[in-house]
Amino acid sequence: VEVKVREGKAVNIHMFCSHRPGLLLSTMQALDNLGLDVQQAVISCFNGFALDIFKAQQCREGQDVLPEEIKAVLLNSAGVHDMM
Repeated sequence: VEVKVREGKAVNIHMFCSHRPGLLLSTMQALDNLGLDVQQAVISCFNGFALDIFKAQQCREGQDVLPEEIKAVLLNSAGVHDMM
């Protein structure tokens, strides 16, 4: 999982892991729970699970979500509980 902050409140996200049932749904729910509005993405479930979000906008007022927090939540949604 890679997360990069762009201009303003936009972020880019790249995620690649093994495929499992319900992974896309849990990933999108996790992003929604963080207050991220996915506006442009490419998803592939061939030979693994790949998600490239070219633009997700942080839509909650107040404190911005940090890239490390987004990464931790996505790793958790993919079933990876240890980041090392």
